[in-house]
Amino acid sequence: MKKSILLSVVILTLTVSACNSKSNRQPTQPLKATQPPTLQPTQPFAPETEPAVTALDYLTGRNDYTINVDDTPREFIVYVPSGYDPGRPTPIVVMCHGSNQHPNNMYENTSWVRKAEEENIIVVFPGSWQYPLLDEPGVKEKWNTPGLAELALPGTEFKDDVHFIMVLLEHLKATLNVDEKRIFASGFSNGGGFVITRLMLDMNDVFAAYATSGAGLLGEASVDEIAFTVNASLYNVIGTHDDKISEGQGIPSPFPFEAEDILNDPNFGGLLEKTTALLGLEMTYTLESESDFTRFTYNNSPVGDDNEYIFMMVKGLFHVYPSGDNRAGLDAADLFWDFFMKHPKP
Repeated sequence: MKKSILLSVVILTLTVSACNSKSNRQPTQPLKATQPPTLQPTQPFAPETEPAVTALDYLTGRNDYTINVDDTPREFIVYVPSGYDPGRPTPIVVMCHGSNQHPNNMYENTSWVRKAEEENIIVVFPGSWQYPLLDEPGVKEKWNTPGLAELALPGTEFKDDVHFIMVLLEHLKATLNVDEKRIFASGFSNGGGFVITRLMLDMNDVFAAYATSGAGLLGEASVDEIAFTVNASLYNVIGTHDDKISEGQGIPSPFPFEAEDILNDPNFGGLLEKTTALLGLEMTYTLESESDFTRFTYNNSPVGDDNEYIFMMVKGLFHVYPSGDNRAGLDAADLFWDFFMKHPKP
């Protein structure tokens, strides 16, 4: 109940409807609204009622899977590093793609496969579902975030993506030696919004830490209306030239870069206030300011929790999941993995 209250009054996700990748469906004309959309609540994983979870066949390297979840075929890619040892618990990173993308986009265009080989990590690239949207032709790949109900054609039945991730992880636990203290989630754009508004709230007992690029939290409500806190660690990266956030949220770009300007900005200052409130952290911070980035770190918990929130504004960065070829030379896989290693489950 607390989660639903927060989602309804506080969270507005900085995500966008397109991430520079085309759907494989043929475009049609947008359809007109006829009835309200329906949103199915997240279903808990219940072994006694789930279809049997069985071990998957796998090889080291890339593995492409389709499993049936809620009578729906769901696709995902799993990369098993060449150094994988079945006798050793191995961390997992779940990497969620952006709007109108596919798992292969993140597999090919991020550095997580390289990082998997370097650090002996299992990396999972799950796929979202396709929906007809009110203002765009055809169908578009979207994660089931709170904002989807306002974008989709009325009458649309949404897939329970949290349940999909739950079932996916159960299959992996049956297949591989998973380090259950080191399961992490990252996401780009709409996938980042899904990580923050769904996985961080509904699966915080499973995931140890979260990291996103091209997504963040803003809110309509005041800080004192946040009904509860989440003991979670989160890393947000946003670029000053993120054109999709600018367009989708009506925020002029380039975004503020200097620390004082970020703090005084009604959008990004509000983002910092509300995210720290959600994570139960005080607004005191340490600041790192270089020519290409400004980074705030919040880690003072009034109740002694060891969670942390990092917000990083990168100069000149557009709407991308950084892979080392940007102006700042930033690679999200390197940056986020270092953050993840600081925050395993107790």
